[in-house]
Amino acid sequence: MRKQLILPLPADGLNETDELSWVLRDDERPAGSLFRGILAEAVKQAAGARVVVLVPGEDVLLASAELPGLNRQRLARAVPFALEEQLASDVENMHFALGSRSDDGRIHNAVVAREKIAAWLESLRAAGLQADVMLSEVLAVPREAANDAGRHWSLLIDGLRCLLRTDSQHGLALDLNNLPVVLQAALDEAGDSLPASLDVKICGDDTFSGSDDDRQLARVCEEAGIDRVLQPQEEDGALLLARGFDEKEAINLLQGDYSRRGQLEKLLRPWRPAILLLGLWLVVLLGAMGLEYSRLSQQDAEIREQITALYREAFPEARKVVDPRVQMERGLAKLRGSGGGQTDLLGFIGQAGPILKATPGLKLRSLRYKENRLDIDLEISSLQTLDKLKQRLADEAGLTVEIVSASSRDGKVESRIALHGGGGA
Repeated sequence: MRKQLILPLPADGLNETDELSWVLRDDERPAGSLFRGILAEAVKQAAGARVVVLVPGEDVLLASAELPGLNRQRLARAVPFALEEQLASDVENMHFALGSRSDDGRIHNAVVAREKIAAWLESLRAAGLQADVMLSEVLAVPREAANDAGRHWSLLIDGLRCLLRTDSQHGLALDLNNLPVVLQAALDEAGDSLPASLDVKICGDDTFSGSDDDRQLARVCEEAGIDRVLQPQEEDGALLLARGFDEKEAINLLQGDYSRRGQLEKLLRPWRPAILLLGLWLVVLLGAMGLEYSRLSQQDAEIREQITALYREAFPEARKVVDPRVQMERGLAKLRGSGGGQTDLLGFIGQAGPILKATPGLKLRSLRYKENRLDIDLEISSLQTLDKLKQRLADEAGLTVEIVSASSRDGKVESRIALHGGGGA
């Protein structure tokens, strides 16, 4: 079984320095083991556990409402108005948690002041504890399921506090002094649905049996015609509640605004404008990155086409071009191995390259190398610049330069020059 920590909260408020009781259940302790200590010690044992918090029954109203078969979202909106007359506070100040439907079609609910549940959650959060389930302790009172003998109510007496559970999701908390009056009112409300018996579980020292309170309780049960079954318990009240807890029968208060999702939304609400701006910025950024990627991809494709065209011009005998860069390197290596020193292709490029690069307005169109001759198709700004280029190649690079053709077009000069090893103009 999954590790489970069940923590009952004290009726007089949660304090970090007060001694608490809690129960830990896991594979080694399926029935549960009782621990006592301060809240910080419980937090340490809660690591990896599903945390169940039992809140004081006096602070939670367990009520039912007769509503049609609406979906849960509509029920959540309708329940507050259906229960409004049973509440002492405005519905806006109360939190409503939905339970299941009873056999007669009524919807069970748990109602708690928003101030209360917020204070519980904040105290737990401050101690480092996150509740997975939070419910009224009344719904953890062990009970006998209905059988052929009829329904059973369960009453747990722990000192001067009493927890009365009348159904899977119904009951209330009360003081021992008020037990006869409250029980009579509950029996009157039950009408024809009286229980077959009242199972009375007495925790700790049994000072109840035979007391005036016991005799008054016996009188109420006798007048109602139900059996009173006293069940003294040696176990602590916290352990008894832990064993009576069944999540399938619980009304978890952590719904709506107090669910994990609701609490996260509440935490993020002040940051929502900043998050929206961040999201918008990310959309713009991703869009810009997409456009830039598209532009670079297109540019890459154009460059690859230019490289392929240049390779075909430099090596016209090549038939299939797969990777022009690699094929160019191999072709150059081949030429380098068969060429003649400074007059091979690399020698030409090494001698003429810096001069060509330094010539303003010069654009290379193509290179062709064959038999110790490098033909260069280029575009240059003017015939005078072309003459100066020829002179520099001869004087500075020691190359023989032949202007094969030159023609002016649109203010530019298109020319083909041939470079030969050797020197002279």
